[in-house]
Amino acid sequence: MANGNQHIERKAIGQNIRKIRQSAGLSLRRLAAMCRVDHASISKIERADIDPQLSTLLELAEALRVHPHSFFSVVPAESNHSPHINGNSFPS
Repeated sequence: MANGNQHIERKAIGQNIRKIRQSAGLSLRRLAAMCRVDHASISKIERADIDPQLSTLLELAEALRVHPHSFFSVVPAESNHSPHINGNSFPS
């Protein structure tokens, strides 16, 4: 079971992916068609229902034409913590 910080991190990643996808004008299905990730999985990642695999993040980043770091760069408003996974901070 994920602790509170892990949920905040997962939520931030999902929110960032959604923002990038929407700013690119892509639907879930269109993004899924551009990479090897099922649209239902993308939806679950965006809603923070599942932890995304590294390979999935790389597929999404390539399809969205962004660096994977983009998914970790914004901290949700309800958190005062730096985005990190397993205690390792990502550089800004």
